[in-house]
Amino acid sequence: MKKVIFIHGYTSSPQNTKYRLIAKELDNLRIEHSIPALPGGEHPHSKEWLEIIDKEVKSTDKPIVLVGHSLGTRAVLLYLDQFNQKVDAVILIAAFDNDYKKNGGRRDESYSDFFEYALDIEKVKKLANKFIVIHSKDDDSIPYEQGVRISRELGAQLITYEDRSHFSGEENSDKNAKVFIEAVKAML
Repeated sequence: MKKVIFIHGYTSSPQNTKYRLIAKELDNLRIEHSIPALPGGEHPHSKEWLEIIDKEVKSTDKPIVLVGHSLGTRAVLLYLDQFNQKVDAVILIAAFDNDYKKNGGRRDESYSDFFEYALDIEKVKKLANKFIVIHSKDDDSIPYEQGVRISRELGAQLITYEDRSHFSGEENSDKNAKVFIEAVKAML
């Protein structure tokens, strides 16, 4: 059995309905998982997030599946790059590409330290057995083209949706939770 670690996005939390639904379903399936609360609110710092991810990864001897959403996708890839930690699989949902200059200026630079440098993609590619990128063509936060680019760079399977926007919002929690759960089940 594997342990699944979810890394939420900017200003999100494990208390969001989507993550509560995911946790309930994974509990029912008896799948070990963690959805850590990542600090910083509107001004998160990558160092704090990466330390929490590292603690979660090292808390088990089971193979790890890292699931990142939005800013969590960058955190997952930064973690692999900086900690050189091998994991079983990586799922990136609404993913940023590796253009650190363009992405570092988003949100008035409230999370610019996640984008201080370009990732060593060749190194990162070797640190997971499989990568999946999930992106919606109508994403109004991170353009679909970014998901396409990072999936190509990582040699990842790209799963495209037409109408899921940024896989966020309380009104879409049920639909979005199902997307996350199906992706996880495919990795187990």
